[in-house]
Order: sequence, then C-alpha cells, then structure tokens
Amino acid sequence: MTLSTNSSGFQFEQLVRRILEANHFDVHEAGLSIGLETGKRAIVVSSSGGVRADANARGQSAGFDFTATMGNEIWAIEVKFYRTARAQVTLLESAAARLAARGIIAGARKGMLVVSCQLSSALRTTLEDRFSITFIDRVDLLNWAARAPELLDELNALLELDSIAIPEASERPTEPTQTSKRLPETSPPEDTKGTELCQELKALKRGKSTWSAYEKLCDRILRYLFPNDLHGWHRQKRTDDGLNRFDYICRIRPTTDFWQFLLHHLDSRYVLFEFKNYADKIKQGQILTTEKYLLERGLRRVAIVLSRAGASTDAIKMTQGAMREHGKLMLVIDDGQIIDMLQMKERGEDPTDRLFELADDFLLALPR
Repeated sequence: MTLSTNSSGFQFEQLVRRILEANHFDVHEAGLSIGLETGKRAIVVSSSGGVRADANARGQSAGFDFTATMGNEIWAIEVKFYRTARAQVTLLESAAARLAARGIIAGARKGMLVVSCQLSSALRTTLEDRFSITFIDRVDLLNWAARAPELLDELNALLELDSIAIPEASERPTEPTQTSKRLPETSPPEDTKGTELCQELKALKRGKSTWSAYEKLCDRILRYLFPNDLHGWHRQKRTDDGLNRFDYICRIRPTTDFWQFLLHHLDSRYVLFEFKNYADKIKQGQILTTEKYLLERGLRRVAIVLSRAGASTDAIKMTQGAMREHGKLMLVIDDGQIIDMLQMKERGEDPTDRLFELADDFLLALPR
C-alpha cells in the first residue's frame, strides 16, 4: 500500500527510519543496491523504498518496508502504525508471519517488526519465540530516540504521548544489537484469507440477481475484518427491491480508537451495516432510507453502508446533512475501500484505522 505523505503511518515510518539511523543502522535509500548477497539472492532496494529479491527469489515482492545493515547483519524491517495503543495480537501475528516469510525469501539474516503500540514483556517473549524476529514497540523507540532530542519530541507528538504514558522505559535494552533472534530456516504460513475475499468480491457480478451472494460475502468480510470489535450480528429483515434485502445491527465493543470514538463522542452504542449491490453509485433515496433506521435516542447513530460503486454527489450531500442536523454519521464504503481494508488486515494492519481516516476526513470537510 502506498501511504499518503500526510498520513500518520507515513510520518511514523519516516521517523522510525531516522531513529534507526541515529542508532547506527545503515538504512538503504531507494534505488540503491545493498551490495550484499546471501547464496544466489541479491537484495535490491525498490523505488518505493522497499526491497525486492532477484529472479532466484521467484519474483516475489519484499513484503516489508525497507532493509538496514549493522555490521555484517542484514535486517528486514517492517513498520506498523496503529492508532490504538493496546497491542492487538492477531494483527501482530499476521505482520510477524509475513515479515519472517518475506525476509527469508529476500535473504535477510534478521527481522525487525517496529510497532507504535506497547507490548507487555510476556507477549513480546511469546511472539519473538514463535516467529524468531525482534519486536520493537513504542517504549523501545522512546529509548532509542533519546539519542537525538528532536526525534524524541517528534515521536512524542506523533504518538500523542506525555511523561506519564511511558512506563518501563528504563527497563528495556537501549541497544538494537542486544538480541540473538535470527529468521528461521523455514517460513511460517501467511494469512491469505484477505486475498481470497478480495478475489471473490472482484468476481461477483453486481445487480439484483446476485444480491443474496453479495450479502453473504459481506457477512464473511465483516467478520474477518472486525472479529473482536462487534457483537450481536442481529439481522434486520425488511421489504425492499432485492438489492438491499437486510442489514445488520451490531453492538460496539470499544476495543480500538475508532469504535471508542463512535461510543464516547457520537453516543452510539450500536452500528448499522447495510449492503447495496447496485451496479451504479447509490443515490440520495437510499441514504434517506438508511437514515430512518438510525435512532438518536436509541444509541444507534452510525451506519456503515457497503456499496459496490460508492455514493453519488447528492447522496454524499445527504449524509452531510444528516450529520450536521441530527448528529447521524453515515459512511459509504465502496469495493476499492473494502479491498484496501482486507489487504490491510492480511498485512497485519488495523482496518479500523482506515474507517477512522474516512470518518475524520468526512467530519473535517463537513460544510456548514
């Protein structure tokens, strides 16, 4: 995924690169060869700042952000920014499996997964033993950034930290080389369910004839994306034209920043999902119908609409009016955004971060 230069994820990745350089890592720039070989595999930095293996690696992409060297060691390094400070184990496992597998293909000796969340000592030990890679969390980064005060200030600002939110910092190793973890000889299995769901969505025909298959696919997609975030999955049947036969009403579990935002700031304990299998963009009439199911006093003020082609300009204006006049938030997610979130989940990133960005952009652009 190509990150926007204004996104927190991109800023975090660039800051991690500078912190590593301040700690004596040689981080390789775009378009430059590392100049080291492992067997028959030459490592080459791609134009996107990542690394690709040569033809002997069977043409597979790097699958991690960049490489670095320290001494004679080649590190495959992946950086993950999460808006939620609490560690989400399933995402960390997916990211670690991908990094270990791709690092082996690229010929790296060690792997490093840098995350913005905080790991407990027990969780860190379990994950490092399982995947044989080094985990670096926000506490480690704070220790490493202390070598350059300007980096420490940037890190605190980006993670929105204060002095009381930095426990255990003095108890962590301060040198990146204080680890003996090496990538395993055989790669662990990677998560491929996101790719499979993407392929199914792309292949599914739009329109009335496939509405049932679409809603069943949406059910599987949502349960894959948000297995721990929602509860209930109550099906709400109603009469319609066959293109949006039913929706889901789920109770929110405030496990991540996005769901906490809906619960605490929008006063919505429940979220409504609707599935629109139209070939074209949905119009304002479909938005008006959805709005009627949102209840201000029923703690149900948020709807997420899955629409194959997104929403028309008039429909978007209708969602803006619902938010401005009644405090009802309706997000319309098209196929491209669903595919993006599925790919994020497969890479070990949090798909709710994308929902947070969509909601944030929507509210920032809300007209008077």
